[in-house]
Amino acid sequence: MMWTFFCLFTVAAWALTEFFGKVGSKQNEEDKLSHWKITACVGFAMGALALVYILFLNTDVSLANIISYAPISLCYIVSMIFGYVGLRYIMLSISSPVSNASCGVTSILCVIFLNQVLTPIQVVAVVAIVLGIILLGYTFVDKEAQKSSDKKYTRSLIALSFPMLYCILDGIGSYMDALYLNDCIMTENEVTVCYFLTFFVVGLLAWIYVGIKEKKMYNIFSNKWFCFQSIGEAAGQITYVFALSEAPAIAAPLIASYGVVSILLSRIFLKEKLTKFQYVIIAIVMISMFILSFE
Repeated sequence: MMWTFFCLFTVAAWALTEFFGKVGSKQNEEDKLSHWKITACVGFAMGALALVYILFLNTDVSLANIISYAPISLCYIVSMIFGYVGLRYIMLSISSPVSNASCGVTSILCVIFLNQVLTPIQVVAVVAIVLGIILLGYTFVDKEAQKSSDKKYTRSLIALSFPMLYCILDGIGSYMDALYLNDCIMTENEVTVCYFLTFFVVGLLAWIYVGIKEKKMYNIFSNKWFCFQSIGEAAGQITYVFALSEAPAIAAPLIASYGVVSILLSRIFLKEKLTKFQYVIIAIVMISMFILSFE
C-alpha cells in the first residue's frame, strides 16, 4: 500500500508548493523577475535530483534522449513559468483550479487527434470543466472590474491569462507525453531524468538572466519560500512517478485533488475570500477533474 503514501505525499507537496510560491511572490509583488527566480530555484533542485537518479539509481541518460524528450519537457516547464508569473497577480483560490483543469485539454486533444471516444460521463465532466473555467474567469474579472477602472479590468484579464496558459500547455504536454511514452524505449526513470536535466538547463539560464538584470549574482537561497517551493516541486515529482507506476487508475484522481488542498491553504492562511457561487463552480470543476482522471 505504499502507493497510498506516495499519493498523499504528492498531494501535500504540490499543494504546499503552490502555497509557498504564492507567499514568496506576495512578499514583493513589484518584483518582475520573481518568476525567473522561482524557475532558477526549481531548476537547481531538479538538477540535484537528476544527480541522485544517475549516481544512486544507476539511471542511464544520453544527450539524444534529452533532446528527443525536450519538446515535452519544455511544454511542462513553460507552463509552470506562466503559473509562476500568475502567482503575483491572481488569487491562488482561482489560479489553482484553472491551472489544474489541464486534464480536460488532454481529453479534448485525444478525442480530436487520436479518435478516442469518451463515455457519456466523461463528456459531461469535460463540458463541466470548460464551462466552469469560463464562469470562474468571468466572475473573477467582473469582481476585479467593479473595484476600479478599466485599467483594473485589463489587468485582471491579463492575470487570468497566466493560469489559462498553464492549463493549455500542461494539457498539450500530457497529450504529447502519452504519445511519446507509448512508443518510447526509455524507462520511466530515464524519462524523468531527461525532464529534470532540461529543467536544470532552463533554471540555469533563468539564474544567469536574473544576475544580468540585477547586475549581481542571484542567491537562490535569498527567498526561503522559493526554496521551500523548489523542494516541494522536486519531492512531489518523485512520489508522483512512483504512485502512478503502482496504481495509476486510483492515484491519478487522488493526486488531481491537490488543488482542493491549495484552496484550503489559501483560505486559511492567505485569507482569500470567494463568493459562494465561485466556491460552487470550483467544487464542480474539481469533482469533474476527479471523475475524468478516474475514468
